[in-house]
Amino acid sequence: MITVNTDLRIFGRGILGKYARIIETNNGKEGIEYARKMSPILILCDVSIPLANGFEICGGLKSDEATSHIAVILLGQEGQEIEGLHSGADDFIVRPFNSKILGLKIGNIVRSREALRGRFAQEIALQSGDFEGGLLEKLKQLVNDNISDPDFGVHEMAFQIGISVSVLYRKLRLLAGVTVNDFVKTIRMNRAMQLLRVGVYQVNEVATAVGYEDSKYFSREFRKTFGETPAEVKRHGSA
Repeated sequence: MITVNTDLRIFGRGILGKYARIIETNNGKEGIEYARKMSPILILCDVSIPLANGFEICGGLKSDEATSHIAVILLGQEGQEIEGLHSGADDFIVRPFNSKILGLKIGNIVRSREALRGRFAQEIALQSGDFEGGLLEKLKQLVNDNISDPDFGVHEMAFQIGISVSVLYRKLRLLAGVTVNDFVKTIRMNRAMQLLRVGVYQVNEVATAVGYEDSKYFSREFRKTFGETPAEVKRHGSA
């Protein structure tokens, strides 16, 4: 997202436009509205813009759970770096800036977000519990705390976190690259695998324990996920 300033717009269209969708805004207030609506990966913002300056934009977005994950790069004058970083900016570039350096910094941020998604996908699959991901960890804990409740889903998650359903979908897609339903299902299925491997629980007991009232439906979904039935896993575990 490019906010005001002619040279930033030229930079965005000419360099970043080849690799990403660029949204340009006319002032700080409009930028904040777009950020909340579109949930972009990155905001590139000049400090000196009308209606809401870069410090106000960054501080507001970073203090809001619904937008705190969005990376922000501020551009300003020498001497403004400390205030910019105190506002929560992921980086601060002093004018006049080197377009190559700015491009590399933007690329690094985007790649780090992609790596975060990959790391989360691996961690959630392994259920190691060591993943430190702020909102993701909160959501993961919520699902685990309510894992036997078949009615626990996106609306309950959004309510307990304190954000809207649409924001939850966008944030989870951005941070983990998965839908809310897939997120919940993965956690349920991994817990089911753990219980089945113990070898002492019946399939219907495991299904109930992870929030499935219909054990046949649970078995079908389990097989889709792991390529074998719950009964097969249980036999291997008890062998």
